[in-house]
Amino acid sequence: MASPAQKRVNVVVSRLIPPVLLGAVVYASYAVTKPLCIDYLIYPLPSYNRGPRVGAGAAIIAIYYVLLIPMVVSYLHLYYHVLWNPGYLPPGEQKLADDEKAKKPKRHRGKKNARIADPEKTNQADADVERGSNSTAVDTGVGLESFYTKDVFVCQEDGRPLWCSTCCQYKTDRAHHCRELGRCVRKMDHFCPWVGGVVSETSFKFFIQFVAYTFIYCSFALIVSAYFTAEIRRQTGGVNPQWCVCIGLSGLFAFFTAGMTLSSVQMGIFNITTIENLNRRTVVWTLAIRVPEYLLERLWAAESPWAPTFRMVSYPFQIPSSPTQPETTNPSPGERHVFAILHTLPGENPFDLGSPFKNLQQVMGTNVIDWLLPIKQSPCADHSSMESHFALGPVVTRLKLEAGLAPPPENGAAVPQSPHLGHSHREKSPSAQ
Repeated sequence: MASPAQKRVNVVVSRLIPPVLLGAVVYASYAVTKPLCIDYLIYPLPSYNRGPRVGAGAAIIAIYYVLLIPMVVSYLHLYYHVLWNPGYLPPGEQKLADDEKAKKPKRHRGKKNARIADPEKTNQADADVERGSNSTAVDTGVGLESFYTKDVFVCQEDGRPLWCSTCCQYKTDRAHHCRELGRCVRKMDHFCPWVGGVVSETSFKFFIQFVAYTFIYCSFALIVSAYFTAEIRRQTGGVNPQWCVCIGLSGLFAFFTAGMTLSSVQMGIFNITTIENLNRRTVVWTLAIRVPEYLLERLWAAESPWAPTFRMVSYPFQIPSSPTQPETTNPSPGERHVFAILHTLPGENPFDLGSPFKNLQQVMGTNVIDWLLPIKQSPCADHSSMESHFALGPVVTRLKLEAGLAPPPENGAAVPQSPHLGHSHREKSPSAQ
């Protein structure tokens, strides 16, 4: 977990970088427009001892600002969404109560009443946040409607969604707790000091567009400045210091944004985030997949040979009437939501749609206009689908087939059973929570 000193450094850096970027862009614009295009090409100074090249100067100015505009617009959209639409998950009631309690002034009667933080408890709490443990919360199943009304969601071994012990709230699929900001963020990618906030599902598209347009813009400024610097050096033996500064700035930012562009596009191709990429080759996803109603009816009526070999959980939970009465899951048939708890193989990504182009469409949009113009949000930021919070790929389809959860054929034939039914989950005994 980031220390308070590290958080202060991140805040200071995030506040300094935007003015530095603005200053670099303003200086580069001045160096390309005035000393290069006007004083050297369009209206050359007498010291250059050469004729005007109006066409070349006008073309460079036009191309320069055509490349500058989309870079600035994409940065403004990125800045807006990072600061005002970051995709935060709402904190739980206990978190809000703790924050209100912390704001109240505390009176101490001396050093004897001062509480010293226990490092072991602090480390354990941090581990609970990363694991999604809900051991510190009195969980009655409240707030789960947004999960069990979907057909598929990411869960823990007991069938409940992942829990953040810091925010005291269930985390939606692919949400991550940001330590710098102390909030859970939907599909968090990374903390970006360029804009002083978190790049997430609402801003990742604009981040890709910004670094890509910045790379193109800086590359053009670098090529133009380097070309005419070499030309004037051959003719006069000297250089223009302003052009040299422009070469240094544009080369530095071009190199940096080229790496960021390639890395971000790679994340989009695999449909993962930078955080998910840390263990994408070994991670095992635990998914709650809805059991079709027709299978439940046949199973409970003993009319089907289908026998689950995996854990099942039923929603909504029924609250026990007394502390000694166990929690039951026996809602009315019209309200029950039964899910199978299945696991992917190590390294499988249930959100990989099976095609790099389809994966990129989830981030950039469905057409070329969306890819080029920083206007619309990413399609993955729309969670209105009743199937899941994010689009699912062939991995989930395979899990359904292997578990016998695929819908019946339209011709009314018997549901085909996979020879590997429950093979990956044979060690799980069937149970209902």
